[in-house]
Amino acid sequence: MNKTQTYGLVFLSLSLLLSLPFVFSWIQNDGFYGHSLKLEAKPFELKDTAGQPHSLAQHRGNYVFLYFGYLNCDEVCHNQVGVMFNIHHQTAEQDIDFIFVTMDPQRDSDEMLDAYFNQFGSNFYALKSDSIKQVQSIATFYNAAFFPDGKMDSSQDYEIEHPGTLFLIDPNGQLRVMYPNMHLRYDYIIEDLKQLRKLNSTH
Repeated sequence: MNKTQTYGLVFLSLSLLLSLPFVFSWIQNDGFYGHSLKLEAKPFELKDTAGQPHSLAQHRGNYVFLYFGYLNCDEVCHNQVGVMFNIHHQTAEQDIDFIFVTMDPQRDSDEMLDAYFNQFGSNFYALKSDSIKQVQSIATFYNAAFFPDGKMDSSQDYEIEHPGTLFLIDPNGQLRVMYPNMHLRYDYIIEDLKQLRKLNSTH
């Protein structure tokens, strides 16, 4: 393990140590497949692949699956995108959006993001920022802190350490469920969606 990786692991460990008591105080046990939460989702505004501002607030009224990842990820990111793809194609409801926030704007070009996500459907959105600090700040709030194992230079190969957690936000902008497992059952997540719909209809 090189010095950069060591510093990165220390950073991630400290970030999680500081955030866990706060984060897990939100978690409820309400019979969901994922970890149930009741928290206002952190608002943010990034850019879409056309370079236009795109905010989380634009998705109010819909259920939103939010994921922080990158296209050069070896496995977990593609697994989680596959889960979102299956949720999309196995449900008839039209009020579900999927947001992918790239942690690797140096290599994840607008053209690459478009080519990857346009095949899934018009309700898949790839967002990015020129500022890694901005994305890091947003991701840290969602307990999804990440760090590269080398210099983030498009001419070099590097990986990004990240938790791979999928988040579900309800139509009122509440962060309701988190899914930290990289081997997720999309059918169970669909059942969580049904349960959330019932809960929201009674309020």
